[in-house]
Amino acid sequence: MDLQERLLTFGFKEVPKPKIHYACPLGFIESFIGKEEYPIKALVDTEAELKIIPEEIAIKASLTTRNLNMNLRGIGGHTNSLVALSELTPILLALGEETQIHFFIAKRSVHTVLGRPFLADSNIRL
Repeated sequence: MDLQERLLTFGFKEVPKPKIHYACPLGFIESFIGKEEYPIKALVDTEAELKIIPEEIAIKASLTTRNLNMNLRGIGGHTNSLVALSELTPILLALGEETQIHFFIAKRSVHTVLGRPFLADSNIRL
């Protein structure tokens, strides 16, 4: 007996469709990265598990990197190649906090993303 038949035996007229709700609080913060303090606008995403920056900005900010080869799949199913890792990258937040973080560097254009690990290590609240 399938779900529809079971519900009919209990007096339901049709199978209720599940409600799907996806909420992801996020916001942008002004920041400066690298020793040269290159200005960026970073997306703070409470659901992101990585800190990501586009390759173009990593080059402009003169970040020291080491090569890697990984693929990243977004929530919408799109993919992007992660081509490098910048470790202990200095970041100065417009809020006055200064710290060092690791950035994965994406080949294609993406927003600079500061995810959940960043939030856990900083004093930022959304």
